[in-house]
Amino acid sequence: MRKGKAAFLLGKQKFVIDEIEVPDCKENEVLVRIKAVGVCGSDAHYFQDGRIGDQIVPEKFIIGHEASGEVVETGRNVKSVRPGDRVVIEPGISCGECQFCITGRPNLCPHVKFLGTPPVIGAFRQYIAMPEKNIIKLPDELSFAEGTLAEPLAIALYGVRLSNFQIGDSVVILGTGPIGLSVLFCCKIGGASKIITTEIIKERAEMAKKIGADYVYLADKQDVVEEILKNTENSGVDIAYECAGQQETINQMISVSSIGGTSVIFGIPAEDTVSFDPHIVRRKQLPIITVRRSAFMTEAVLQLMCNSNIKFSSIITHLFPLEKIQEALEIVSTRSNGVIKAIIEP
Repeated sequence: MRKGKAAFLLGKQKFVIDEIEVPDCKENEVLVRIKAVGVCGSDAHYFQDGRIGDQIVPEKFIIGHEASGEVVETGRNVKSVRPGDRVVIEPGISCGECQFCITGRPNLCPHVKFLGTPPVIGAFRQYIAMPEKNIIKLPDELSFAEGTLAEPLAIALYGVRLSNFQIGDSVVILGTGPIGLSVLFCCKIGGASKIITTEIIKERAEMAKKIGADYVYLADKQDVVEEILKNTENSGVDIAYECAGQQETINQMISVSSIGGTSVIFGIPAEDTVSFDPHIVRRKQLPIITVRRSAFMTEAVLQLMCNSNIKFSSIITHLFPLEKIQEALEIVSTRSNGVIKAIIEP
């Protein structure tokens, strides 16, 4: 039996590198040698807390889901790729049979198997076997590291589309970590008339300006609600995207959304409950949209990265070998060392 390496999370805040069997490649599957895996905010949650809500990490578990790599082997029924192809992995394996899958919402499939979400082992390893439908060719113009950005970008594009974003809309993005910057990228190339961002980390605020924000406010130094309302002649923005997962940013989202506008929650709160003032929401007739992963966006965002004159890959600030995953997750979890996006290269 062939062996490869994997990084196992031991409950909380500790990784160990160990051997793991290379999975068999079934007739409808593709075996991929993983070349790069992005470190997601959800990975940081699992690392710090050992859980996200009721999803609890077992004692020894592999997380990670933003993966790209090279095809090593294909099952006999696979037609779309062949060994040597460079690919991106769609991490959600939906059942294809439930009402959500049939109606084009596989991200809501109650039977989905999502990489790195207990009990489904993730991508911080050297080899993975996935169904052919979860394998998407990586354009020649993009590196393996850039390919990992497709997953957060797909979530961003999906959420922006859910918000019914239109050319000329004004938007605010509260929090410019990787997801917030992904939302910014989508709104910029989509033709937003005004893009306002808020952030507390200087490097991320600077990156937001680089990606295309028109106004950047530092939330730890400014009253961002006051500044945003002043900027919009007290009317607020057409769409407010909350990308930090904090009670404070949820409150700000409601406050800066215009009457008849839209509020969108991307962030994953650390707490089990958050709240908002229902009277403000009612008076504004404000729909609040939550985003659950993505559906059918991966190929679109790969092409957006290829065709845009904005070099979105500049958000990648750190590269680590698999053996240094402990250091990577510590930096990402504490948002230290100027990190924006960290990539593990198994």
